[in-house]
Amino acid sequence: MEPDPAWQPGGREPAPGSLALIQAFVNTEIPEWHRDDVGTPAALAEWLTVHGLLERGRGATAGEFVRARAVRQALRELALANTLAAPLDAETRARVDELLRQVPLVLEAAPDGGIRVRAAGSGVDVALGRLLAIVLEAERNGVWRRLKACRQDSCRWLFYDHSRNRSSSWCSMSICGNRVKTRAYRRRRAAGEGPA
Repeated sequence: MEPDPAWQPGGREPAPGSLALIQAFVNTEIPEWHRDDVGTPAALAEWLTVHGLLERGRGATAGEFVRARAVRQALRELALANTLAAPLDAETRARVDELLRQVPLVLEAAPDGGIRVRAAGSGVDVALGRLLAIVLEAERNGVWRRLKACRQDSCRWLFYDHSRNRSSSWCSMSICGNRVKTRAYRRRRAAGEGPA
């Protein structure tokens, strides 16, 4: 049975506007459940088509498939940096930078006289460019930092932090937050019961 795409752990509200598409794309992989909804080039092309990012009948090459999965992982890592409020380490940043250089984007004049980013290229690269353009717009609007990855290592579900002080760290306090706190409690208790 397919899960409801609007479902969020702990009853959270999904990300607003087009940022929900970024959340949905990254959450096509649920590491803890060993689930990947875009685990083949055909599944990736179908997901991108259903979400209006790829023209119908267009497939995904092996290279595009690998690049799309790498972009998905990079977005998860960037969202985790939002959660931890910490800069990316040099190795991760270099890897993400190299990947971003592979997705063609162009600047163009907007009708209102501003400048906007548009996806270039063809096929899956256009779809990836559209996703990255959403991230850039969210960054510009000040909402990107609210898109976070659960800090639980086995989860990393992307969620939108609607809290006033932007302090959420887990997809759900009652699920992952409770697991982390329970493990920490057990470690402290075991350390206290050990030999002196």
